[in-house]
Amino acid sequence: MIEYVFGAKGSGKTKKMIDMANESLTKAKGSVLFLNDRDKYRATVSTQIRFINTDEFFIEGENEMYGFVCGTIASNYDVEYVYIDNLLRILDVDGVNDDGLRVFVEKLKKLDTDNINFVLSISCSEDQAPDFLK
Repeated sequence: MIEYVFGAKGSGKTKKMIDMANESLTKAKGSVLFLNDRDKYRATVSTQIRFINTDEFFIEGENEMYGFVCGTIASNYDVEYVYIDNLLRILDVDGVNDDGLRVFVEKLKKLDTDNINFVLSISCSEDQAPDFLK
């Protein structure tokens, strides 16, 4: 399953994502991952969650990000939740209508999302989201 957290920059998406990730620990039987491009939020994410700063891996574009996500999932058989905060900034795309975002999301949809719950934060209002995000 892929879920989205929409909102303008500074609207509290990251706080909501952190709250969702911490709450998911109460129901998760497997691992929870939280990907962000800054260490700023590491202290607010539970220590039971694997926090990954994507900037430490010099990810450039949707193909490298997809490969990185697949690698983190492949390295741990019981990943149940993957939270990706600041996705547009990590992908370095111009906005929600950028092909890079569409390509990344379409690739994620091909994964076995019955067993893995993806939650992606997107910097735009829900009514401005393109059809491929709905």
